[in-house]
Formats: sequence, C-alpha cells, structure tokens
Amino acid sequence: MKTELSEQELQAARGTRDYSGSAKRARDYLLDELKAAFELYGFSPLETPAFENYSVLSAKFAGGEEILKETYRFKDQGGRELALRYDLTVPLCRFFAENQSIARPFKRYAIGSVWRDGPLKSGRYREFSQADVDTLGVVGMEAEAEILAMTAGMLTKLFGKNNFTIKVNNRKLLDGVLETAGVASEKREGALLALDKLEKIGGPAVREELVAKRGVSEKQAELLFELLSLESLEDLEAKVKSESGKQGAKELKQLFSLLESMGCADSVAFSPTLSRGLNYYTGTVFEAFLAPALVKKTDVSSSVAAGGRYDKLVGGFVKEATGRDESVPAVGISFGVDVLCDCIGADGAASAAGPKRAFVIPIKVEFAKVAPIVQSLRAAGVPTGVDLLGRAVGKGIEFASKQGFAFAVFIGTQELDAKKVKVRNLESGEEKLLSVKDAAELMKK
Repeated sequence: MKTELSEQELQAARGTRDYSGSAKRARDYLLDELKAAFELYGFSPLETPAFENYSVLSAKFAGGEEILKETYRFKDQGGRELALRYDLTVPLCRFFAENQSIARPFKRYAIGSVWRDGPLKSGRYREFSQADVDTLGVVGMEAEAEILAMTAGMLTKLFGKNNFTIKVNNRKLLDGVLETAGVASEKREGALLALDKLEKIGGPAVREELVAKRGVSEKQAELLFELLSLESLEDLEAKVKSESGKQGAKELKQLFSLLESMGCADSVAFSPTLSRGLNYYTGTVFEAFLAPALVKKTDVSSSVAAGGRYDKLVGGFVKEATGRDESVPAVGISFGVDVLCDCIGADGAASAAGPKRAFVIPIKVEFAKVAPIVQSLRAAGVPTGVDLLGRAVGKGIEFASKQGFAFAVFIGTQELDAKKVKVRNLESGEEKLLSVKDAAELMKK
C-alpha cells in the first residue's frame, strides 16, 4: 500500500476547487441571495442524493448522448450501476414521479453539486454547483415569465441593470426552421447539438460539423444559416412553414408580452440561434450572459444561468413509475453558482459578502482577561476573532487585514483599567476609544 503522496497528488482533483475564507464567504453570500430570490417568488426547497441509478440518468427522455459522455459512472459493491448526477433536473423528475400526490403547480428550488467529466476552461469545472428553480404543472407562458423576471431581478442585484442579457428562443420554432431548411426529422437532434456550439466555436466550425458529422447537406446548411441570420422574430416567423414552428413563435410573443407587463422585457432578447444542447427541451429555451464590458473584466464568456421548457421529461418518468401516460408540463432555470462566484469576485461585488468582523489583539495581557470582552462582542452580534498566538501588534494587524477583518480591537492594560477598547477601522485607519457596548454598535453599522 502506498504511504506517501506526491505534491501533485496532494492537489485537488482536476476540475475541482477548495473554498476558504473570503472565497467561501462570497459563495455563501451568493447562495443566500439566490435562496432569498427563490423564496420571494414562492419556490420551496428540495434536496436529492448526489448520485442516482444510472438507468435514471440515461433514460431515453433524459439528458441525451452528449451529456452521458461526460457522466461519472460507477458500480457499488452489490454490482449496481450508479452515476453522479449531471444536473438537478433529472433528479427532480424522478422525485416527482415517486410522489404523485404533490399539489400542482409544484414550484421547487434546489442547490447542490453536479458532476461532468468535460473539458476544462475559465468558468467551467468538473464538479460545480447549480441553483435551480422549476415549475411543474403550468402549460402557459406565465411560468416562464415568472422565472425570467426572477432571473432578471437576481442578476440586476448582482451586477446592475443593463450589465447582462437573457437570450430567449423556442425549440418548436427551431424545429420549424430546420424543417424549412429541408433537414430531415431524424437529423434535427444532431443539428441542434451542433447549433448549440455557435457561441463556443463560431459559425464556420458549426457549418462544417453540420455537413461532415450531422448529415446536413451544403445547401441545407446554407439555407439554415440564412434563416437564422434573421434577427426579427416576425421576419423568421414569416419564413417558417410548419405549424409547430409557428406555435413556437406564438409562444415567444406571449412570453414577451407577459415580461412587458412585469417590467423586465428590456432584460430579455430574442436569439434565433440559441438552441441549448440537452435533448429534453420541448419549447422555450433561455441563457443569461454578462454584458461585453463585464466579460472582459471577469473573463467569463459562458452563460451564468440557463434553462427552458421540458414538457415530456417528467411525463416519461411518471410513465416508468406508474405505467400511466400523463402530460406534466415543466419549465426551469439553473444558475451556475461557481461561474457567478468568479464573476462577482472579479467585479468587486464580493465585498458585499459577509458581515463586518472584528479581530481582537491583546497587548501584553493574558487571554483570560480579554476573553470576557470577546464574548460580549459576540453576544452583541459582532462576528469576532481573537489573536491566539500572542503576536506583536503589527503582526496582528497584518493578519487581520489579510483575513478580511473590517476592524481591529486593541485591548491592553490601559483599556482594561478604563473599561474601554480601542477600535481601528482597517480601511480608513480611524481609531476610537469606546466602551464595549459603543464599540459593538459602531462595528455592527
């Protein structure tokens, strides 16, 4: 048995990260804000296991071939096929199928880790966290409108108005576009997978994949790109021939009308090329991106939230569980927690994370004498640390600054005799000699 680890083996596995200190605090701040937004819109929490039976994640109505290539798969000691979940949507469907008595609409949120063994780049990891909201049981665009309004409000709070765009499309409309371009029905799923890469690899590479790998002819690809270059929903609708395509355009118009009434239509834009890669989407699809100025600042060009409507997925699980053919309309969005953490850190918004904290520095006095004061500050609601190593004052201040404390609190014999403490604002350098009560009030502000 190996007893020593190399320096490389001691590192976190590729595609994973540790969180500590200010990074963890910023992450917790983000999760608190997300939970508050979800609760504000009437969603309730749900927690499911980190791994599922592989048969659940690989079901024909689940994520599809592309996502299964990145799925971490293993067997337990009983020989059962298991896999780490690649998203939080399929576990939701499995849960709903198991619990048929749930009142509808069922509005849930879930926050947890998911795993995908895919390529690594800035903002993309192999273990990452998602924060999902989903509404099950609503056929109309009202469900989409609520989710997109909530998303716009959340991103506005994090980055400010006009610093992001939520791109929206409809898979029915896309299917109509593919049909109009002459792409056979059995080749459309592959074509959508190729189109989903437009933002990542660009038009020429997607065109090449459509022809070389997806069975689309040069003429069909030419017509397809000609149609998708139409930026107006009305212009594209006029070109689409199928009833399904026209229905997709109608749904988008209804959605934009609802968003207008909710006061957030200016945060949402029609994107004819948006397709989303997972094959369970059946209607509206959407992705949120930062504005170019923030992309340059944060180095995150990928979407920070994405989702859509998947009306057949839940019903497929219900049929497996009960044998009943049942339509269960569903729509949801997933926020990329890790990507958002990277963004708010690079954008300076992480300074909002965590409370104002105090670090007590004893000056040539025993810990036992300052401990009652430390406890008094904590009892007053001030998160308080204390130097346990007996460092010199300068070293204590240096440590407090590096650890992100907002205030240093000095306690020496003079302060003890006067029953006061000296508080230094570590940002401004301003110092005040105050009673413990007044010091607590100052630091809580």
